[in-house]
Amino acid sequence: MNPELVGIIGIGVMLLLMFLGIPIAVCMASVGFCGLVVLWGTQKALIMLGMVPFSTIANYFLSVLPVYLLMGEFADVSGLMRDSYRAANIWLGNLRGGLAMASILGAAFFSTVSGSSMACAAIMARISLPSLLDEYKYDPRLATGALCAGGTLGNLVPPGIAFVFYALMSETSVGKLYVAALIPGIILTLMYLIQIYIQCKLNPSLGPRGGSTTWKRKLFATKDVLALIVIFTIVMGGIWLGVFTATEAGAVGTLFTFLFALFRRTLNKQSLLQVLKNTISISGMAFAIIVGAQIFTYFITVSGLSEALAKWVIDLKLTPLGVVVCIMIVYFILGTAMDTITMIFLTLPILLGVVTALGIDLIWFGVLVIIQIELSNITPPVGMNLFVVASMVKERNITMGTIFLGVLPFCLTMLLFTALMVAFPQISLFLTKSM
Repeated sequence: MNPELVGIIGIGVMLLLMFLGIPIAVCMASVGFCGLVVLWGTQKALIMLGMVPFSTIANYFLSVLPVYLLMGEFADVSGLMRDSYRAANIWLGNLRGGLAMASILGAAFFSTVSGSSMACAAIMARISLPSLLDEYKYDPRLATGALCAGGTLGNLVPPGIAFVFYALMSETSVGKLYVAALIPGIILTLMYLIQIYIQCKLNPSLGPRGGSTTWKRKLFATKDVLALIVIFTIVMGGIWLGVFTATEAGAVGTLFTFLFALFRRTLNKQSLLQVLKNTISISGMAFAIIVGAQIFTYFITVSGLSEALAKWVIDLKLTPLGVVVCIMIVYFILGTAMDTITMIFLTLPILLGVVTALGIDLIWFGVLVIIQIELSNITPPVGMNLFVVASMVKERNITMGTIFLGVLPFCLTMLLFTALMVAFPQISLFLTKSM
């Protein structure tokens, strides 16, 4: 049988298994192994199956994953999320839609020490929903939409965990990816704030003003985010200046968040065990997926499907920018029916061959991929952030339809933001040139 045809059949079978609800790690590993059996024979496939788990997990690079997850867990326990939301609320709460803006800004602050989109959305919802819905009577559409959108900053603002997955698959520097995502993360945060301001200017009932605050109180509240600023500066500054690798920077950041939690006396035996349990649980799931993805990647490589696709795209005579636009459209479509991790590990083994053959910068492309993946997290009907926030408002009788309507303006903002990043690559690459 034609190896390329075997690759296409393998992708079809894997998608079918995913739709049947089989875990993604099992889908990728089983399809990859069976595909290698067809192409290589049973003996070689079994050798590969024995080698890949150890060689993957033993990779020093992957230690960056549990390190940053642990930093986020310590940051949550220490109360840094509450501090960032409170400070943002004091600064912006007196504006129309100010509490929704504070939710966005608070999420951006927390994203500097936590790389999980869903965790960011869940924690932000837990903290801000009482103020948004109960105290100030915000329109549920704006309240839930802002919380879903705030979660998208979890992966885009460094240090995002999705960048680790991309760096592993593309063999690029996770440190450069973090630095490249810094300015885009700031720009998207500002675009969200402007969007909320315009929405509430046109329809003041969406987000009433909060209480006014004095400049003295605003300046005093700034101290609540000093710890976040210090940790973020140490982590990103160390990576940017070459003092730390991304893994070492994560370890240093984790140490500082751990010491801060001890200083605030929010860490006890029970909370420490929960922090470790959460980190081990998520890391184990991620490692299983990575192992499965590596087996599947070997299968796609051996089948020659990615090379054939690259040749076909080159023969179309499209410009590199045209190819990138087409890929972004594909990601947007996939995002309406597929979760983040599935998208990364399903598409990259196929698309990276095309991108590399056309000479497209893999750092810039990586930032674009993460942006599109974050867009998929808030794109109806299966955006993961939508379900996270829906679970938090279930007892308030807020329907999924309300959340879908509320998040649509943020989806449009992200589409505009994506177009901006595609049109001006230097926004992402400017800082990496100074590393």
